[in-house]
Amino acid sequence: MIKDYFKANITTPPKHLVLDPFYQKYIDAQGIPITSSSDVPDIALLVARDIVIHMLSERPDLRKEMIRNGTRFGVMADTDSTTDLPEQRDWKKPRKDDLRLTNDERDNYDKKIGKLTDQEYWNRRARGMGGLYTTGTEENILGYPDLSDNGKKKGRPRTKYFGENIFIHELAHSVHRAIRGADPKLAREIELAYEDAMKNGLWAGSYGTTNVFEYWGEGTQFWFNSNYDYKNSDSYVLSSADLMRYDPQLYKLLMEVYPLDHHIPMDVFYLHEARVRAGK
Repeated sequence: MIKDYFKANITTPPKHLVLDPFYQKYIDAQGIPITSSSDVPDIALLVARDIVIHMLSERPDLRKEMIRNGTRFGVMADTDSTTDLPEQRDWKKPRKDDLRLTNDERDNYDKKIGKLTDQEYWNRRARGMGGLYTTGTEENILGYPDLSDNGKKKGRPRTKYFGENIFIHELAHSVHRAIRGADPKLAREIELAYEDAMKNGLWAGSYGTTNVFEYWGEGTQFWFNSNYDYKNSDSYVLSSADLMRYDPQLYKLLMEVYPLDHHIPMDVFYLHEARVRAGK
């Protein structure tokens, strides 16, 4: 008889995962493991699981590819820093020629990155990462409010992404990796769409221009109505409908992967007013 829904779903990590003792909680997302330390509330793991399941619901082949390539998800506590995670403790900051850097980071490398230690860089830079080990954070997944006042924090210390769902963005990178493994034709079409968008000046000045991976990640957020708005000249993108008008080529490719409802039920930032920053 089930008496506690949380305990019925969340256990200690299975031994076959061979994880660091840091990880004390585990939940299964249809074959894909999600783990965390004991500091993460159970509800955050349940929400993360439901987001994963919904985003992959139209493409079981991509879910199978993630299982095959060993994809795993993690949820950081709001008290954790990026380098607290065992897999990321020894991460080095990127070099000046690293393709992951934005134009601003590259242009101001010595000032913004060069003087920082490896840990300082990553702990300031990231609250969630994509890859075979994809992470999100408790405060973002659950939508803890940003209670800052003119830069003076009055509330929780790590809510800089309030208004957009970073876990969806990082999960999109895992989806993209799975596409490259299971559907190379679609992967090539995504690359061509990115190249066309850059040639035509789309998304100028946005994070989505960094590389094809961020192009897909940012597009995924707009598809699910969970991204900060984008404004450039006469162009404005906030919703999935805006995305269809602005970048129909990307929209068409996203349609081949994700549910057509444009809504992840457990996404706290779906159609949230805090998405609006640039304004129309």
